[in-house]
Amino acid sequence: MLKWKINNNVISELYYNNQNIIKPWGFETADSSAFFSLEKNVGWRYKKLEEDYHFTDSKYEATVLTQMKEGKWELSIDEYILNETIIRKVEAKTLEDSFFMDFVMRYRFKKNIVEYAKIADKTIYHNDTNVYYQYPVDNILLKCKGFDIKLNILDKIVPENMEPVMYVRDNYDEWVVHVRMVPRKWDKEVIKICTSWAVTRPIPQFLSNFLLSFKKIKYELWYRGERKPFKNWLVRKFLNPAAFGMVKVKENTTLKWKVKMEIICDKK
Repeated sequence: MLKWKINNNVISELYYNNQNIIKPWGFETADSSAFFSLEKNVGWRYKKLEEDYHFTDSKYEATVLTQMKEGKWELSIDEYILNETIIRKVEAKTLEDSFFMDFVMRYRFKKNIVEYAKIADKTIYHNDTNVYYQYPVDNILLKCKGFDIKLNILDKIVPENMEPVMYVRDNYDEWVVHVRMVPRKWDKEVIKICTSWAVTRPIPQFLSNFLLSFKKIKYELWYRGERKPFKNWLVRKFLNPAAFGMVKVKENTTLKWKVKMEIICDKK
């Protein structure tokens, strides 16, 4: 039986065989400037207008009305434990035309419990690359010591001009798994400075438009931190630019993920 702890508005610990196997889970999304995290005190340049949370040892529910820099939406969360399975559902309804860089259900697992990950018939070992191994798939397998962790998309509602993907990322002392919607076609392109001091602020839009009109610059910066992080420490620390597409989602549009995470014991 799985057991969890809820802290800072998210599933913060998950115990299997009396061992915590995760780092905090949650939900994330962003527009050109604001970054929202369900986790308390994480994110920037947005405002929670209303919020309500209820949870027990096996069920977690939340409703959050959020004003972003470029949009407004109401988020509903429904998560529960059923034996060795956790079902997570996140749904947002736009209350005005809103821009999205992505729409993410987040999972994080401790490095020391996972031997390797399998996604799109590829085997990924942990080499601290921080690369997003991202594919248009509906499932990911994490091979652990004595058991497997399987994540499967059960249901989704994806707006026009976005597409569903999953990725696994080997980052420092953890494995990060995102169930993610990203732009398929975009309404604008933005360059962000992805550093702690800049808190992923965008550069002025006219400058993004100008720089990204050059094919070589666009190639070098397009989702740079995800596909090929800068090796130079000074660049990563003080500049770390990356370019992203943004989708304008119309008012009264629904975005939804429903995902099953299942522990499967190795009976060999």
